[in-house]
Amino acid sequence: LSLSLSLPGQLYGDVLYFATEARAGWTHSDPRPLYFWGYFVGLNGLWVLVPAALLLDSCRQLAAAQRAHDRPRHKAH
Repeated sequence: LSLSLSLPGQLYGDVLYFATEARAGWTHSDPRPLYFWGYFVGLNGLWVLVPAALLLDSCRQLAAAQRAHDRPRHKAH
C-alpha cells in the first residue's frame, strides 16, 4: 500500500524533470546522440520504468486482495 502511495510522486517528479528540460529546448543536455539517448533518456528513463512497473504490480496485488476479500464466504455448519 505504501508503494502505491509514494510511486505516483516519483513519477510526477520524473515527468517534471523531462518536461522542464523539453520546455527549455534541451539546453541542459549534451547534444551528442550517444549521451542524449544513452544517458539522458536511457538511464533517466529507468526512473520512470521501474516505479511504473512497481506501481502496476502494487495495483494488481491490491485488486487481487480486494477480490479475494469480496468473495462470498461459505459457512461451515
